[in-house]
Amino acid sequence: MKFVAPIYPFYHRPTRRIRRGGELGLVLAFLSSVAVAASEDNGRGAKAIALGNAFVAIADNPWAVAYNPAGLTQLTTLQGSVFFVPRQFDLPELKTASLAIAVPFTFASYGLSVEQFGFELYRETSLTVAAGRTIDGGVSAGVSLNLQRISIERYGSTQCLTVDVGLLASALEDLSFGFAVKNIGAAKIGSKGERLPQILLMGARSSPLPDFQLTLEMEKDTRYPFTVKAGVEQRFFDILALRLGAASNPDKFSGGFGIRFSYFEFSYAGYSHAQLGWTHQLEISFQPSE
Repeated sequence: MKFVAPIYPFYHRPTRRIRRGGELGLVLAFLSSVAVAASEDNGRGAKAIALGNAFVAIADNPWAVAYNPAGLTQLTTLQGSVFFVPRQFDLPELKTASLAIAVPFTFASYGLSVEQFGFELYRETSLTVAAGRTIDGGVSAGVSLNLQRISIERYGSTQCLTVDVGLLASALEDLSFGFAVKNIGAAKIGSKGERLPQILLMGARSSPLPDFQLTLEMEKDTRYPFTVKAGVEQRFFDILALRLGAASNPDKFSGGFGIRFSYFEFSYAGYSHAQLGWTHQLEISFQPSE
């Protein structure tokens, strides 16, 4: 979840004066365009993105730390993933590199992710630690702590801590429901106290056929209307997975695939934004045999 709002109100005063007003205007204009792109909640993980980010009721890989930490309880072996966005909206400055790891223990399952977004003038660095535990009757709960630092060259930096919570319930073997709240504590950022987004996610996942699943999700950001997201996945012999997804507000269409070989899976996802164009995502994940 990106936290960028108006940029300069919450940063420290410039450490070095920019002499020409024209240079300052160009810098602020460019950074504002970065903020618009950064505020697009594009998610993490090729599988989730290819499914239109309808992942709160699935959350079956290490990226559960970003969508629904309760999903960590579904993982029975150590798993890891490296995720890379080389050019968001075809802009080389808007690149993302992320790493996520999930480790199950007897008492609970734990997850960790680190991420860096941006370039030398504007950069976001984040660290997330999460834990999930089975409660009873097929119901699991989880919590994520997110520490994010945002820095702009010549304008200083700021940081914030947010808390996400999630629930995952299995009604039947082929039906599950997910629920998550991002930034449940209504945290703010910077000296001006810019309010960070609060987001509610509710979804369902169904597997009416073997190796096939579909998911439907609703998202409510307190600042915007409801977003509806949906995705489908078909697996073939546990080697190839094909995925499609769509979302509204703004309208997005996505797709991708995963190819598994031994303990590793290579995944690709792409999505099309009506105004900003196409974005590619790549992922390599590690999952030992159970």
